[in-house]
Order: sequence, then C-alpha cells, then structure tokens
Amino acid sequence: MLIDTTAGPKPNIITKLALLNRMTDAEFIGIINAAKTDAEVELWKTRFDNASSIDLTSTDRVVAGFPMLVSKDLLTQERSTEILTAPIQQDER
Repeated sequence: MLIDTTAGPKPNIITKLALLNRMTDAEFIGIINAAKTDAEVELWKTRFDNASSIDLTSTDRVVAGFPMLVSKDLLTQERSTEILTAPIQQDER
C-alpha cells in the first residue's frame, strides 16, 4: 500500500528571512531600536535571531511575541495579522 505524503495541510513554516521580509524596514528598525532599551523586545529579538525557522501557526515564543510587539506600538494589529497570515510563497520556505 502506498501512502500519499503530499496530501494534507501544507506546513506553515517559513525561514527567518521570510518573516523579516514580511515586515517593512521601518517596522524592523523600530524593533531593533526598542530592543536596546526594552528587555521584553530584546528577548523577542534574541529568540527571533536564534530560531532556525518560524512556524506561523505555532505558539512558539517568536510568534507568541507578536501581541507584545503590538502592545508596544511596534506593529499594528492589522500588520501583525497580515505578517502572520499572508499565504506562504514558495521562496519563503
């Protein structure tokens, strides 16, 4: 019996660069600058920097940190949602 390994939901994993590219330069610069004076933002950025990939549907700490970035006005809720839910492109894997 053959099993179709291509069936089922596609993984929601993207590269770190893909997540970074989903943000504007101004958004990420804001995060970098905030990380210099805000320990919570620094912790998020450290987790981002050390992640091997990003699972957009996971509750991992990088994705789970997006509400914190919104609460600190580093991203709007609309942009946060857009970044995390935009369809995954082939070059983002």
